[in-house]
Amino acid sequence: MAEAKGNARTLAQTLAIQSQICLPGTVGRILHQIRELESIAPLFVKAGLVKSVDRPTPLNLKVSGIGTRSTVKRTVGGFVYATAAVRIDLVVENNVVSTAGQDSRCEIDDINFEDQSKTLQLNEARLAYTLAEAALDDFEPDLVLMDCPLALNRSMVPNSGRDTEGQYNQSYSRAIEAIRRFWVNKKSSIFPWAENGPVVGGIAAQRFGAIVHSAMADLRDTQGRSQVLSSESTDLRVLETLGRRADSIRGIGERRFVFGLLGGYTRTAAFKMSVHTPRMEPSLLTDLGVLGVHYRAGLHGSPQLLQLIGDETGWGKDSADDVTGKIMALTATGGDKAMPLPIQLAYRELKGLDAFLENYRRGLAEEMRNRRIEKAWLEDVDAFDQDN
Repeated sequence: MAEAKGNARTLAQTLAIQSQICLPGTVGRILHQIRELESIAPLFVKAGLVKSVDRPTPLNLKVSGIGTRSTVKRTVGGFVYATAAVRIDLVVENNVVSTAGQDSRCEIDDINFEDQSKTLQLNEARLAYTLAEAALDDFEPDLVLMDCPLALNRSMVPNSGRDTEGQYNQSYSRAIEAIRRFWVNKKSSIFPWAENGPVVGGIAAQRFGAIVHSAMADLRDTQGRSQVLSSESTDLRVLETLGRRADSIRGIGERRFVFGLLGGYTRTAAFKMSVHTPRMEPSLLTDLGVLGVHYRAGLHGSPQLLQLIGDETGWGKDSADDVTGKIMALTATGGDKAMPLPIQLAYRELKGLDAFLENYRRGLAEEMRNRRIEKAWLEDVDAFDQDN
């Protein structure tokens, strides 16, 4: 084996050298961002952009939580998918939790590779809205929570030159119709249009990234902060001070910014997402108004983005405190899985989706090899020809 010539190095040697060179700079940059956060975070609290939330005690609540999941398997030179949504209904009486029922929807089919992830996200949103509509009819909850955004970002809209009969276009059209139908049929019975009606919220846990990233950036720039609900009573003088720290704030990554800004049981001021991102779909929701609130349930939980439908004439500080306080009280776990209990229970039901699709894939491959379905169909055709 010939020896390496000149300054040639193995990958292990190159990585070792680069780690020694880059490590001090990376540490210094992160520490600088943390110091900036430590100096800026109190200003956000003082300005009224971050506030603590009291959890209701005791908790008395009827809640439906909807969890969604999709999985994909390779088969017969292509892909087959399964998308499922599970709804868990809970009744909480004086902090005692009991299950009141569940419902589910599932869809299985083959799928093209193009726009695969977006197609699955659209299917999840459609099934979630279908279950939410059934929950309002059957269970009459006080709170309905979905693990997906309530409105779609314009990035989900199919390209104008795409085949209108394509799979992605069909998934988009069906999702938009399900969302539109829900709000047309149920709007009058939902808060804030019905004073004592149920609240419908979407917890956008890193789904539809464009919406989440846009929302995380809202409080980091002057334009975004100007879209905070007037009922949140922000201090304009402190906001001017934050404006002078704009360069420092922009230098902090979105995720690190939100983690550093929110302590345990706190939320950001509610802001108008439909103003910052005015081209959400369906357009009906843009007209109604889309609000965003970041909250953190406990010190060990991850910040989440809560989406609500309505404008500032219907939503105020007290109602935003009420719904986020209830969600925090329902959140029993920390980390990236810091989701309300009914959605957590829905996720447990969804764990079996991978094994189910694997069995389905094997059955599909077996049928393709044996061609039993095709033979049975041809036998029926032969019998039809003989009768004629």
